[in-house]
Amino acid sequence: LEKAVKSHPFELVILDWKMPGIDGIETARRIRSHPDLQPNPAMILITAYGREGVMQKAEQAGLDGFLLKPVSPSVLFDTIMQAFGKEAPAVRRSVGGLDQLVNTMEQIRGAQILLVEDNEINRQVAQEILENAGLTVTMACDGKEAVSAIQQNRYDAVLMDVQMPVMDGYTATREIRGDERHRELPVIAMTAHAMAGDREKSLEAGMNDHVTKPIDPQALFETLLKWIRPHQIAPQQPAAPVTTAGERRPDALPDDLPGFDLADGLQRLQGNRKLYAKLLLKFAADYASRSAEIRTAIEQNDFEQVRSLAHAVKGVAGNLGATMLHKAASDVEMLAKQVLGGKETTAKIWDPKLSQLKQALSPAVAGIQSWGAAIAQPVSVPPEDRPAALPPEWARQATARLREAAELGDVTGLVSAAGELTADCEAFAPFGSRVIELANDFEFDAIIELADKLAADSG
Repeated sequence: LEKAVKSHPFELVILDWKMPGIDGIETARRIRSHPDLQPNPAMILITAYGREGVMQKAEQAGLDGFLLKPVSPSVLFDTIMQAFGKEAPAVRRSVGGLDQLVNTMEQIRGAQILLVEDNEINRQVAQEILENAGLTVTMACDGKEAVSAIQQNRYDAVLMDVQMPVMDGYTATREIRGDERHRELPVIAMTAHAMAGDREKSLEAGMNDHVTKPIDPQALFETLLKWIRPHQIAPQQPAAPVTTAGERRPDALPDDLPGFDLADGLQRLQGNRKLYAKLLLKFAADYASRSAEIRTAIEQNDFEQVRSLAHAVKGVAGNLGATMLHKAASDVEMLAKQVLGGKETTAKIWDPKLSQLKQALSPAVAGIQSWGAAIAQPVSVPPEDRPAALPPEWARQATARLREAAELGDVTGLVSAAGELTADCEAFAPFGSRVIELANDFEFDAIIELADKLAADSG
């Protein structure tokens, strides 16, 4: 700062708090009182410690902004704008900033959100964040399903993943914009890429805005508040009841899991320990062999498959707080993209990346499996809850409907199906109640099990 003051003085200083020697707050004090550094640059403190005492010290030191790690590009940008006195969202960031923002979301409570995401774990994370803010969520697994849903229903905003099978987010958005009725529908891209070119590509496809994954609830809420107009919110559709944080059973998470920042994962899920536990167990079941699958794809020179497999690991790891695994998967995905772009690679280049991925994935999966074995409890239907025999053809149709919704992770669809099936056949009532209970707990595998028993018991 002293060297630059006479030629090109710095206008912004972003300070870490915890540093050896002189911490960020003391550095800020010295800058503020330095006679040669007038006028002072704007200063923002970034810390991983969300303590009230730190905030008070930061204010006393005259800092212009305060951020908690991890910091998303959107949140950082808005805080810099605030530091320079420019227009920014009304909710100023603080330790309680997210809580304040959730309160601000009241103005768009009940808004209909179409969530388009092909990965089940990522869908459930996003659904939890959105429903806890009072929004009504409908889910689609790819762009084709999204286009179909928008043709049949009205939504206030669409959260669109970019990389999906069947139809990607860019193509789906172009099709949506091709219908004059949906020209003004806010479509917000969700992508693990934070590069400027990716944002531009999203905008060129007709998307209105861009949020990065893993999802930062604060940045997501700010984006939705920016694009959803309260007076134009669509009428609410029947939806699954939302369980509040105070009603959740305190499912025990381990004190520690190798490779996971449990505090970060819980923060993303807004403290929903039960859902976090379920997603961790599903992650271990679905991704245990992923490093071997990636190696096989490399041996077969299928680098598009390598990219896709690594991309899925990266997204899930980020949402669940597996920082090292997120980085390792990102490196593999990037290398696959380079190969697809024409770069020559050898085993010497791939082996270290694959080794790092395996070293991050294996202990993470093993830790979850060990913990999961200790808490495993079979889910079954109590004998007294079994309904009387149902017409075989009716039972087969009911089973197919429940399985389809469960495989999609569609809580709203399951609750709706259970209600309609119960109304259609009184003997189904015990099963219907159990389906709703399991759906609200995201027990999709258990619902499939119940559906199979329904079919078997009905001949």
